[in-house]
Amino acid sequence: MEIGERQRQLRLWAEQDKERRFYDLYGLLSNHDWLTAAHASVSKHAGSATAGTDGMHMDVFDAKYEENFGKLREELKASTFEPDPVRRAYIPKTNGTWRPLGIPSMKDRIVQEALRMLLEPIWEADFANESYGFRPGRCTMDAVIALYNTLRGSNKTYQWIIAGDSTSYFDTIPHRQLMKCVTRRIQDKDILELLWKFLRAGVLAKGKLRNTMTGTPQGGIMSPLLANIYLHAFDVYMRKYTALNEWSRRKRRAQGLSNFVYVRYADDCAPGNVHMR
Repeated sequence: MEIGERQRQLRLWAEQDKERRFYDLYGLLSNHDWLTAAHASVSKHAGSATAGTDGMHMDVFDAKYEENFGKLREELKASTFEPDPVRRAYIPKTNGTWRPLGIPSMKDRIVQEALRMLLEPIWEADFANESYGFRPGRCTMDAVIALYNTLRGSNKTYQWIIAGDSTSYFDTIPHRQLMKCVTRRIQDKDILELLWKFLRAGVLAKGKLRNTMTGTPQGGIMSPLLANIYLHAFDVYMRKYTALNEWSRRKRRAQGLSNFVYVRYADDCAPGNVHMR
């Protein structure tokens, strides 16, 4: 299977029909070439040396590659795959606080990467151009440059710069509302069930298992994409708000704003720092 060509086809279908719902995607996850590509992608990242709750890093997985890969593929084909709880770890932030990471097991990372390869092309056809956070080929500096070019090339007056921050965003995403957002494009019940399992897999911290009733763990390969899917409606709203139409002009005048430019970014989304692969 030509992975890139299949991904291009998925994105093309999504671009051509903004109302299209995608069915019968699950079979790709257990396709030998697709799963092999997901394994290769996870293997080449530094995070592959870090184990999850099963204690297995990539070298251990690959020591019995045929057995482990074959078992994983069979579980996916039979729809019996069950994610492990993620391992809680903490990394320091620049402001002196600590950022919680959820480190998935190795098999979970491979399956999440296979899911990302499948779903990202579809959603990239929808995401707003003003969205720069955790997207392929985009980073914080791209958002800064976009703002700079807009302001430099405009003869309009901008009175304010407003910066907002979604506190603990990854940890607080409501699962059911997120799944409703996903179903706007995805109608494959096996894909939806698998995503739900990942969201509810739990967290193991200091030897104690905690249920995950909200959020998607920072460190999970699917987390950045799911976070953007949930924020997409907000991006759409802000795009309408900033559009050059009579409604937005009246709204801006009422609030004392002559012009309004919107971009969304993540302050730690530099390439290579998006998730724990």
